[in-house]
Amino acid sequence: MLEASGRVTGKGQVQVPKQIRDLLGIRSGDELVFRLSPDRLLTVHVRRVRKLSELAGCLPPKRPFPGIAEEEDAARREYAGKAARRLKNGG
Repeated sequence: MLEASGRVTGKGQVQVPKQIRDLLGIRSGDELVFRLSPDRLLTVHVRRVRKLSELAGCLPPKRPFPGIAEEEDAARREYAGKAARRLKNGG
């Protein structure tokens, strides 16, 4: 078991020792969840704040990505179709 101590600042902030931060991979912005049991045992859990870029690829695709050019062409065709329907309907 690893034991390390930190300090509580005047603002109530807790300084987590570097050794603990490194072992748990705690980064700036991560949230620490404190749980106090009835027998006064304090446990701390790390809730990681993830960057959006870290989530890329975590879900399987519903269809293969055809490529940027094909996606842009499909968007242009869809926009042109909507524009044509608006003109046809007088709007």
